[in-house]
Amino acid sequence: MPTSTALVLNPAGSLVEQQTFVGTAALLQGQDLPQEALVKDLIDALALAKTDSNIEMVVLELDDLQQGLLPKLQRISVAIEDFKSSGKKVIAVADNYSQSALFLAAHADEVLLNPEGMAVPEGFAMYQPYFKSFLEKHDVTINLFKVGKYKSAADPLLRDSMSPEDSEARMLILDAWWEAYTSGIETARGMPAGSIDDMLQNAPEEIKSTQGNLAQLSLQKGLVDRLVTQTELRRYLVGLAGEDAETGNYRGVNYKTYLRAARLPIQPASPKVAVITAVGNILDGVAPAGEIGSQTLTALIRKAQKNREVAAIVLRIDSGGGSKTASEMIRSQLEAVQASGIPVVASMGSVAASGGYWIAASADEIWAAPTTITGSIGIFGILPSLEKTLARYGIYSDGVTTTPIAGGASVMRGITPAYRDVLQTIIEAGYQQFLTTVANGRDMDVDAVHDVAQGRIWTGASAQELGLVDELGDLEQAIDSAARLANLDDYSVWYVEPEQSIEEQLLRTFVENTNVNLSAVTPGPVTQVINSVRQELGFLGRLNDPGNAYVICPECLALP
Repeated sequence: MPTSTALVLNPAGSLVEQQTFVGTAALLQGQDLPQEALVKDLIDALALAKTDSNIEMVVLELDDLQQGLLPKLQRISVAIEDFKSSGKKVIAVADNYSQSALFLAAHADEVLLNPEGMAVPEGFAMYQPYFKSFLEKHDVTINLFKVGKYKSAADPLLRDSMSPEDSEARMLILDAWWEAYTSGIETARGMPAGSIDDMLQNAPEEIKSTQGNLAQLSLQKGLVDRLVTQTELRRYLVGLAGEDAETGNYRGVNYKTYLRAARLPIQPASPKVAVITAVGNILDGVAPAGEIGSQTLTALIRKAQKNREVAAIVLRIDSGGGSKTASEMIRSQLEAVQASGIPVVASMGSVAASGGYWIAASADEIWAAPTTITGSIGIFGILPSLEKTLARYGIYSDGVTTTPIAGGASVMRGITPAYRDVLQTIIEAGYQQFLTTVANGRDMDVDAVHDVAQGRIWTGASAQELGLVDELGDLEQAIDSAARLANLDDYSVWYVEPEQSIEEQLLRTFVENTNVNLSAVTPGPVTQVINSVRQELGFLGRLNDPGNAYVICPECLALP
């Protein structure tokens, strides 16, 4: 570790609660690691650097930060403000600031921008492709079974435009997010309230006033402090942090290197609050980090439960749902933990909706950020079939059965009337189970839950008003609350993670430090269209519920 140096926070790609697992074989075959920055790493690095005499300042290098949902950005901004309370300086630098990067930069003491760059947000939007006409043209049949007028998971397959109900639900989220985003920057930067929205509502005129120079517009509106070239920036930072003799750049240590060299102090042995992270699509069975496998997550829950030092469990959720069966298996395992006398607190990240809400519903307390997306209490079943497409080419299927429902659902043959009735009954029963689960967990009447359910999404703040959430706050506050429920005064925090072999850990570290990751490059327009279509249709390949019943928040798949 160098002395008298700057801590460099240079998150790349997307901010995540848990990094996606890439296996050893894939890494050895040259597969790129997903561009992800772990929120906990950024917060831990700031906490360590605050009292580290070797760290004189923090430099936020934000060129490569592409996306961070608002609750994650807000957690990191709190950590930045806490670091600044030490009296050490924070400087944000970038040639261009993405909308997410700008939110973090606003909390720095100084925001520097390249004269050829920009630091102007554009607002939030939710768009997705719709395939009804395309599928009809190719005679693909979409067999849908659902409950809840706001449950729009299959809309892209059955419509060519957004439904009024879906539009209403999404705008509620976007308006709340935009208010929190703009007010967060305006407060941090000392800008007049509403000034960012005023600028963007008159964007053409504002941009013309600076002859199309977005860097000048960023400066005039107070979003940045100074415009500096790369040469001027290097000289300025060298003057503050000293010069690295080898590179000629300023003296700095990357936050990942810093954490490997100066980890947080080892926590005392007991008692513990266990934190278990549940991130991604909820699937039946085993799944790697970045997805939630029912067997994988319940094994982690049992591991925490069996540890005699664990006095409370916090489930950190960042998921838009998935399999109904898997969601209930996870919730049931948490309920068994509570029955053993260990309190369980659910802490919602950016998203804890549909199946993500299901697994939280029975917790002793539910915490969410004001801008968390939650709710989406609804259920659907979907089975695409190609009988009409195959008939075009003279391909048919026929046979015999012993019962009206045997072989009743087939990609080749479609769905028989008897099997259709069975599936619809299963979906309606699943919705009632969802309502009852929430009602029991939240001490609400089933009809009252139905009134705020039907697949509709809510912000964390709205969910609290409706009784779906207990408290508003971040993960750290949820951990403190779990300790209170367990009557703990002194405690340590144990993050329960899936085990990785030493070989996997070393190989990932090697790849992170040596590989030129092409996924960091912004894709071109055509690639963006292809990726959007792949993402929308790709979720069909992740549906593996044995009863074909799913609790998925579709809006969460198209977050800005």
